[in-house]
Amino acid sequence: MKLENEDKQLIFEIVAARYFTTQNWKWVNLRKDLNKILKSYEELNEQYASYSYVSRDWYVENMGSRNIHMCNTWDELKNLVAFLDTYGKTFHFLVNTGNRKSFCIVSDSRDLNETQAHAIKEIQKLGYNTFVFLATVPDEIQFQLLQVRGVN
Repeated sequence: MKLENEDKQLIFEIVAARYFTTQNWKWVNLRKDLNKILKSYEELNEQYASYSYVSRDWYVENMGSRNIHMCNTWDELKNLVAFLDTYGKTFHFLVNTGNRKSFCIVSDSRDLNETQAHAIKEIQKLGYNTFVFLATVPDEIQFQLLQVRGVN
């Protein structure tokens, strides 16, 4: 059976996520969880509007959504959300290696398109690292369909 590009992309993301997990890195799949980051930003703003005597940095540090956006300060979260509004669909993962936060593109090619190259330049201005997780998957996958008969 021939694999479509969408199938390959999903396999790449599974392999990358498994690698990040084995390295004990924190990671967020931006294809699946981008809206959670944006929603946590909105919730933080709502909390701050209700209780403005507490600093926004405190909310960023102490809200349960910190494991999703991985930010430590209000300015960092605000800049991250502004970036994601424009370039969020360009990257596949936000990864925290423990030393540094990085944006990751998963692909089978070293070649970047113009949008990716521009997004990398922009996110590096904010102090994030970037990398491409290269993987290869065959164009076709072999399988068998076996009929299992009931036991009497």
